[in-house]
Amino acid sequence: MSELEKIKELYKLLSPCYLCPLNCGAKRLKGEQGTCNSQVVPRISSYTLYKGEEPPVSGQNGSGAIFFSNCNLRCVYCQNYNFSQLGKGKDVSVLELSEIMMKLQSMNASNINLITATHFLPQSIAALRLARQKGLSLPIVLNTSGYESLEVLRLLEGFIDIYLSDFRYATDEEGIKYSGVPFVSTFTLSAIKEMLRQVGNITFDSKGIMKKGVIIRILVFPNGIENLRKILRIIKKEFSTDIYISLMSQYVPVYLAKNFPEIN
Repeated sequence: MSELEKIKELYKLLSPCYLCPLNCGAKRLKGEQGTCNSQVVPRISSYTLYKGEEPPVSGQNGSGAIFFSNCNLRCVYCQNYNFSQLGKGKDVSVLELSEIMMKLQSMNASNINLITATHFLPQSIAALRLARQKGLSLPIVLNTSGYESLEVLRLLEGFIDIYLSDFRYATDEEGIKYSGVPFVSTFTLSAIKEMLRQVGNITFDSKGIMKKGVIIRILVFPNGIENLRKILRIIKKEFSTDIYISLMSQYVPVYLAKNFPEIN
């Protein structure tokens, strides 16, 4: 399937919307709003050279991060809730999105980093194709919760070089409780398998910057060591001990975490 054909298939999944495992069916091309609170026009919170990613992703200059507004998850502890849950941000066209990518390249970004872009993937990939026609040559990162549709991921093959995927919960029950959606663990596991099939394990350039591959991110929760152990056992069993893992210690009890004493 050609790049253009893949983009057309992605757009078909916008209306009715089946871009993520929620399969809400909103006719977004006709102005309806999905469960993620998004319509058809991409909305971004900001874009910047971001040095807060893992060192081989950020590099010396920073990752060319594009932070998308809205989200298909409802994480009660989300640090970015102002734009992920409350929807703050600016609407941009596909053309403007491609120009942002080119601007980040001109700022010497290490890569183009699509952060929480699941609900805007058709538009993002269309923008990426435009940017490549203008000379974009940086690796492309999909920075994701892991709650992804296999059908959509397969259409991303050839567009995405690096997957940064969360693996938040050892069980689906925790996903329902803290992220408000079903089968988070199940979908994350199948998604990471597809990501690894596409791009394999990590490769680096001569400066130690990541060119391709997958990093699994695990956020450490308060009282969450047993959850962490279970996730690591799952990764060892389903993949290997050679896969790159990022243990994240930046949890802060913000947004609605106060309603859950065990993570407050």
